[in-house]
Amino acid sequence: MTATIVSAQKEKWYQVGFKIGTQFPIVHNYSDVDYLTGTRTVHFGGYFRAGKYVFGEIGFGYQYFKNRFKVTLPDGSVADDLVENRYLVIPVKAVGDVRITKKISFMPQVGISYQPLLKVTENDFGYSKENIEKHWVLLTAGFDMRFGYITVGVDYRYSFQHFFPNKDGQKPQYIGISAGVIF
Repeated sequence: MTATIVSAQKEKWYQVGFKIGTQFPIVHNYSDVDYLTGTRTVHFGGYFRAGKYVFGEIGFGYQYFKNRFKVTLPDGSVADDLVENRYLVIPVKAVGDVRITKKISFMPQVGISYQPLLKVTENDFGYSKENIEKHWVLLTAGFDMRFGYITVGVDYRYSFQHFFPNKDGQKPQYIGISAGVIF
């Protein structure tokens, strides 16, 4: 018991890290006529954490979506096109640090991610920064496993906004996986 307390006292009060990952959509009906048929995503960024057993975290990152949509047009025909969206990502989280061994930790986390829309590529549907939600706020919850300086993680993200602010449909939800380094 004494060795554990001494070891814990030597731990840094802060952590700095970098992650890269991808996401998989859970919902696909963004409106009655807009259906997501496929997606490729990548997100990466850095973060700073401060605390001891529970850390406050703030991060800064970039997210890229390459989405394939199938859209029912007003004349009843169906069109298919790729749309690329890019976002700045600013997560704010609470992160636990549950030590399993000296080098292995289970790190549950929950928080909010603010994601302003940076760019939408030209497309046949007329999707643009004018009709796609410009300011996403997402609930994020998940966990990382830390193995020394390496982390691997899984998370769930739920958007509080619709993809299209002027249309009814499912709110975007994702399962994400990531890997990173932590110092």
